[in-house]
Amino acid sequence: MQIKWLEDFLSLSDARAFSRAAERRNLSQPALSRHIQALEDWLGVELVDRRQQGVQLTAAGRIFRGFAADLLRQTYDMRTVIRGQAPSGNDMVRFSVAHTLSLTYFPHWLKILKQKLGNVVAHVSAVNVQEAAGALIEGATDLLIIYHHPQLPVLLDAHRFPHLMLSTDRMLPFSAPRDDGRPRYTLPGSGSSPVPLLAYSSGTYLAHVVEMILLGAAERCCFEHSFDTHMAEALKEMIIEGHGLGWLPESCVGREMADGLLVTAGPARWTCPLEVRLYRCADSSNPMVEKIWAFLLAGSATA
Repeated sequence: MQIKWLEDFLSLSDARAFSRAAERRNLSQPALSRHIQALEDWLGVELVDRRQQGVQLTAAGRIFRGFAADLLRQTYDMRTVIRGQAPSGNDMVRFSVAHTLSLTYFPHWLKILKQKLGNVVAHVSAVNVQEAAGALIEGATDLLIIYHHPQLPVLLDAHRFPHLMLSTDRMLPFSAPRDDGRPRYTLPGSGSSPVPLLAYSSGTYLAHVVEMILLGAAERCCFEHSFDTHMAEALKEMIIEGHGLGWLPESCVGREMADGLLVTAGPARWTCPLEVRLYRCADSSNPMVEKIWAFLLAGSATA
């Protein structure tokens, strides 16, 4: 496998057309197509559904997109370190970001910071909430971005670890649609026809959120458990492929809803608001952390 194959694949998944992706990569369209085919041959799966009009990723392609992006980032980081070009500790801000937010909210938010503050050298770790809180307490990270709900608080000393609310989100139940646009699966299900539930792994923060929603609802749901994962992106792909119903943060399904791949599968009583919070250590000595915090206090990079 070649690194350029990954770069070609990610360009294609973003451009959604072989011609545009080839132009961006300064390649001929046949050359780009050969690279994608070589990558598929190496993986042993189809990444692009060539039967569809335009470029549509297969389920395997949508899952592989995240792995490809991570692999490229690690490769670029390795090359930078080997060349002796890694930033010094004084220039870098260490972010610990909840897995889902690292893919949805964080990239655009960081773009705003860079536009307003200049280059922010970010070292980003995608973590679960428990790991993230521990990293902040132990001084292993500078800034922590996670979901928050009053009934599911992260227990951090407010004086030592102040926070800001950056944004809001919602947890909603989703299903793949039928041909007529209605959800294939709907809540609450019944004893004779339970809803196949696609769940988060036990102990994850979003699993706790879903359990809170179910316990707080006046109506009992009838489920048939068929899948669990700690990753919202993996859960989303399973829902899209019609395996069942599951809860997702609204921020991670905008494109899929616009494309008609996902529809909501229940009324408001099955939803839950969430905050996106940023935490820091009050006695941080990192000057860029102070600069970011002052900028955020002015309300310029919240959404």
